[in-house]
Amino acid sequence: MLTEKIKEYLEGNADKILPQYEKDYKKRLEELGFSQKKNSSFIEFMSVYSDEYYGSEGALIDFMLDIKQFDKSQTMILRKYDKINSKFFSLLISESDDYLLYNKDDDSVKLIEAQNMKQLSNDDYYDKKWNSFNNFLEDFFELN
Repeated sequence: MLTEKIKEYLEGNADKILPQYEKDYKKRLEELGFSQKKNSSFIEFMSVYSDEYYGSEGALIDFMLDIKQFDKSQTMILRKYDKINSKFFSLLISESDDYLLYNKDDDSVKLIEAQNMKQLSNDDYYDKKWNSFNNFLEDFFELN
């Protein structure tokens, strides 16, 4: 679940997804292997607030729009051409030179800066890492 601090920020600074889409978004995330047990904050954020956001690490992609056609998504392009592990999902817009990846296996987020893009296929490499999606959002929206 998202922290109260994040929810309060989003209530004043973001639009919610129309309720009729929220259920479909949750179903789509489940189809891609996301679970409430491991990914509850990610699922809540993406199914309720998915949009393009600007913050401390650049511009977050509208994730749900991007994965609508998953075979053409930024994540799939990175998997195909840069050999990233299937547990990672891309969060930054394609115009960014850096890479921000969500790990659905442990709810962490890692940043790989452009000059280190050869490390994309190295599961253990990162220039910056957040241990949970909530920690990432608090930093991204500068709520700390």
